[in-house]
Amino acid sequence: MKRMRKSWRLPVMGLIATAAAAVIVVFAWDGEHKSERAFEGEIVMEQTYQNPMTLDQEWEDYGIGDPYVMRFNGKYYLYCSTKDWRVGIKAWSSEDLIHWQYEGLVTEEPLTEGAYAPEVVYWNGSFYMYTSPAGKGHYVLRSDTPTGPFTIETENLGLSIDGSVFIDDDGKWYFTNAASGGIMASLMEDPYTIGVGDKLNTSLGHWTEGSMIIKRQGRYYITYTGNHVFSRGYRVNYAVAHDSPNGIYTIPENNPIVISTEDDFNGLGHSSTVMGPDMDSYYIVYHNLIGSSAEGPPVRMMNMDRLLFNGDKMSVAGPTHGFPVQAPAMPGFYDHLDGMPQEERWERTEQQDKETWVTKEGTNSRFTAEYNAVILNSKEAADPEASVFETLFSYRDADNFRGIRVDGDTMSMSLFEIKQGQERIIQTAGLPDEMDLTKHHTLRTESSKEGTLVYWDNLLLIGSEETKGEAGTIGYRWSAGLQPILGYTAFSNEAGGSSDQSVIQQAPGTMEAVHGISGEDEGKLYSVSTENTPDGSYAVTLLQKDSALSFPVYAREEGNYLISVMVAKDGAGSKLSVRAGDKSKEIQLKLEDFSEESEWTKIPLGSFHLGQGAQWISLTREKGEATVRYIETELLNPVPSQHTVDFTKIYGSWDFTGGQTTLRNEAREGKLFGGESGWSDYEVSFQLTSTDEVSAEASLLFRTANESDFPDQVKDAFRGYELSFNNGLVKLKRINYEINEEMASELLELGNNKPTDVRVRLEGATIGIYIDGAEKPLLTWMDPNAFLTGRVGIRTGSQGWLFSPVTVKSLD
Repeated sequence: MKRMRKSWRLPVMGLIATAAAAVIVVFAWDGEHKSERAFEGEIVMEQTYQNPMTLDQEWEDYGIGDPYVMRFNGKYYLYCSTKDWRVGIKAWSSEDLIHWQYEGLVTEEPLTEGAYAPEVVYWNGSFYMYTSPAGKGHYVLRSDTPTGPFTIETENLGLSIDGSVFIDDDGKWYFTNAASGGIMASLMEDPYTIGVGDKLNTSLGHWTEGSMIIKRQGRYYITYTGNHVFSRGYRVNYAVAHDSPNGIYTIPENNPIVISTEDDFNGLGHSSTVMGPDMDSYYIVYHNLIGSSAEGPPVRMMNMDRLLFNGDKMSVAGPTHGFPVQAPAMPGFYDHLDGMPQEERWERTEQQDKETWVTKEGTNSRFTAEYNAVILNSKEAADPEASVFETLFSYRDADNFRGIRVDGDTMSMSLFEIKQGQERIIQTAGLPDEMDLTKHHTLRTESSKEGTLVYWDNLLLIGSEETKGEAGTIGYRWSAGLQPILGYTAFSNEAGGSSDQSVIQQAPGTMEAVHGISGEDEGKLYSVSTENTPDGSYAVTLLQKDSALSFPVYAREEGNYLISVMVAKDGAGSKLSVRAGDKSKEIQLKLEDFSEESEWTKIPLGSFHLGQGAQWISLTREKGEATVRYIETELLNPVPSQHTVDFTKIYGSWDFTGGQTTLRNEAREGKLFGGESGWSDYEVSFQLTSTDEVSAEASLLFRTANESDFPDQVKDAFRGYELSFNNGLVKLKRINYEINEEMASELLELGNNKPTDVRVRLEGATIGIYIDGAEKPLLTWMDPNAFLTGRVGIRTGSQGWLFSPVTVKSLD
């Protein structure tokens, strides 16, 4: 692969009042398709924002909770929960998702006292708000503008809290809401009528809330939150479905996608998802917990991070906190039209008695363009001879362009092409029922080498694989006398998620292999496929020597980072080189590195020192053929050569006297955690004694992270491994909050009042369990998707277990 030094930068967009610094970064690849990706190119971070955000006029001693962001006519509108015992709903607006302007109370209806989680959806001229005041059932409010005033239109509809509306491409409406053990989903007859619901298989093992559905590239992605707003382990999961928004979802293994239980940043959840200003990226907006107000309600702050997509897989470049983050990219061209274009940025022509305006700036052959308009001034203007309205793209001249024609007579839209003056209709679709062309509507066109997609009010109505993307300007054309009112118009040179390859990845974090390649080299240096991937993501096969995956990365802090790769078993025998920080290392992938239970194994490649800030990480094929799904980075902490673990996270009532640790009160399970989240390969040892009082199992916990404890939360509120002892069995379990899987077990009788020596060896993905000094492990298991770092802990729900001090030592 040819490598060049380049400067990757965007124009400066100004400082952000609520951030220490402000981020947007654009990568200057060679050519419009980014055909060359330059390792060692300078990564210039000219504008950043920083989580959490502080907004003007937040609810005092309450902040921004349950944030919901809606995009309309090129602007964003933010709504949040109302503080208990206060009336009204606040809103803010923004053009870039970073700078927010307070819009005041968008409703002051008395029923909105303590309005929870308001969400707003636009449809055919009306803005519908769904909220559950004080959690006592839902109401629907309506307004003619996103900033109100919203007035109540329904009686109490019930249905718990956190209602969210999704409108599918066929025009059907769906309502989801919170419930114990899973999100409820209902079909809606109209914006005010919600049918009987069914529980989706989207559960966080306890109370589950804060749901939202989006549709992207034919897939339904639902996000949901739990278990309790005051829990450190409040988190966001997602699931994906292909057939229906209220059908069976697949729960991917990379959940949760938003979680942090650290002292200075925890309780992350209740998210919403919104398209970015470039009309290609997506962002997840969520809150973090600060504490409780003097009156009792939670105090929260707003955060936002970039979402990334890889086939069925969705991930978050975060969560980020306390350091600069790449800001959302703006479109290459945008104009907030207020009726008609101005000649400073537009050109006007006459074509066959049709008025035509096109931009002076043009797109590349891959682009997304958006058009907003009120097509008819009034219903009386709907003359069949004068009701044709067109949005134009790939415009080269009057005889060569493409467009979308909206026909007010047939209430349809058509994708057409004019080539050398000859028109061809490519595809036609009917508009949704009862569309009113005197109301505001949005058309969006995505075009690339994959074809062209056309959206009407965010519903995908036309898709043409034959209509490959072509460069040109964009614009409008309409019948003489129609007099439309034009709104926000924009284009960016991104489409189909191409902007995901421009994201500065986070370290610690996970980088999808498909985001580390240049699309123009697919088929030459890389092969991309979802074949044999367990999560429906795209894997990349490095086809030639020097084929490389290269990622711009922002390291949260200076330190040593463990880099690992999820690679297919047929890569055994291949050789890879990793370059990160000031170090380059070659690694031979051996057959014994791979799990026998899976076609894929996460293999640690070594420790690399990264400085704080932006830099590159690359993975290059040196020998053999390797297929990679993703690369993971984790911040390491040195493991002591010999160390007694000091338990710093204490849950439950424990007695630490006499050199033994025991649970005082079995009315509540006890858990202890100690050590560092960045401990990697180590041995952990202790003595366990069973007495006559034992009535439940005892466990050693290791490689744990995201530890939490709260009454209204799943029992297994951590991520890591558990080695449990009870009833003559020792069991090895893999735990990630609501997911508790037994991976291996063996018979082991513990003598009554007789200490048993337990030693666990953690080396890469392999776990070995040794009992009473034996050289041969009682149990050994290789986790193909291993947790490679984490703390140490113990837990039990029973009195009578005696734990000696737990020691840990490094394997280095």
